[in-house]
Amino acid sequence: MRKIAGICLSVFFCMGLLSGCSQQTDVETSTVFVEKKGSIVSVDVEKFDKEYYDAEELEKYITERIEVYNKTSGDAVEKSSFDVEEDTAKLKMRYQSFEDYAKFNGIEFFTGTVVAAQAEGYDFDTEFYGVSEKKDGQKDVNSKDILKEDNNKVVVIKANVDVKVDGTVLYVSKQDTKVTAKDTVSIMGEGANEEAALTYIIYN
Repeated sequence: MRKIAGICLSVFFCMGLLSGCSQQTDVETSTVFVEKKGSIVSVDVEKFDKEYYDAEELEKYITERIEVYNKTSGDAVEKSSFDVEEDTAKLKMRYQSFEDYAKFNGIEFFTGTVVAAQAEGYDFDTEFYGVSEKKDGQKDVNSKDILKEDNNKVVVIKANVDVKVDGTVLYVSKQDTKVTAKDTVSIMGEGANEEAALTYIIYN
């Protein structure tokens, strides 16, 4: 494969596929799953419609990145599946912890309790809305009220992806977010991951 093709593949990954399943692989957009015991699963979904893209080379690239990471981190990152169908690539990855996801993908990411997030320096200084099943929908919520419930869990992430938690979403920061299910939030900011807003998702 030409050098330019290899360069384009690297750019392709940097822009999305690695920024970063049964029902999990059924998703149509890139999704991060926060599991009950702290492990993280990501399914990255990207267009694969250029003539110079090569599925075998792409999978080799993924495997090499994982091997390099695991040399210093144990078996913290695992490729569960990689498929290319109808000009779409889907990559499912499993991470031992949110720290591994953040480090491997170069993305700001935290999961834990609200009080633990505060201890890590997250100040929750943004606008929030509460999620309601009632017809009147969303209500603005003061961040001070959210911090009072410090045993609730929180996901903090800076990426334009869907996030699915193991619980029920209670509050979400306003910017570029949409609650699409009781356990799922879509982050819809423009631009690459480094330009995404810092999103807070509080759940129980």
